Amino acid sequence: MGTCSYCGTFFPKTRSTRKYCTPRCKTNACLTRKPSRIRAADVQALYALLDREFTSAEVLHERLRAILAPATPPLPLEGDRVIIPRLD
Repeated sequence: MGTCSYCGTFFPKTRSTRKYCTPRCKTNACLTRKPSRIRAADVQALYALLDREFTSAEVLHERLRAILAPATPPLPLEGDRVIIPRLD
């Protein structure tokens, strides 16, 4: 016996019904799952928000660095690339 991942009922497990008790539960389960992709409208809204808040990618990078690691100094840059010091 197994428990349906969508409705929670007990059902006999077979090869075709491993997680869901019926095909109806299997198709309805898609409605409550988290989406695996971001909708295009949400992406456009994120770009609009970023354009309003930050003037360049460097400003965004520095703000994120200040939030995530406030005690560390800024990373040394050489042109567009970050210089990572050798530890040997």
